[in-house]
Parts: sequence; C-alpha cells; structure tokens
Amino acid sequence: MNETLEIDLDQLTASHTRTKANNPPLEPPAELELTATQRIVLRCGKSSLTLYPNGKIVLRGQYILSEADDVNRIAGGRIELN
Repeated sequence: MNETLEIDLDQLTASHTRTKANNPPLEPPAELELTATQRIVLRCGKSSLTLYPNGKIVLRGQYILSEADDVNRIAGGRIELN
C-alpha cells in the first residue's frame, strides 16, 4: 500500500507563526528531517527535487543555478555534460 502525505508548507508556516492573545510567535525548528521509505519529492511550480533511498537525487527546473563563495565541486564516477 502506497501512502502519500501532502503538506502545504504555506499553511504550515502560517499556522506555526500565528499568535494568539498575548502569546509570542513560535520559532521555527533549527532542523527538519523528513523520512520516507520510497521517495521524498519537494515541488514548487515547474521545479522539483526528488530523493530516492538508493542515493539517487533528481533535480528538475527550467533554470538551475549553483553558487559557492568558495569551492563548487562536482565529483562522481563519471561526469556527463550535455
């Protein structure tokens, strides 16, 4: 049986920071860990990041930018460009 849990992070953020009478807003957690047995997908419009348990990561988007103030390293058994 495949189960999918969809969470609207806009809703989560809104409810997480909402204040009630005289209560300060809650601080977001310092760390957030998501665990799944088959895959984790983060999606926003035409962009997505998919993580698989075998170590495969798929990053999709119309424009992908990689920036680093120091070293921006690509390492792998084989690197294919175009």
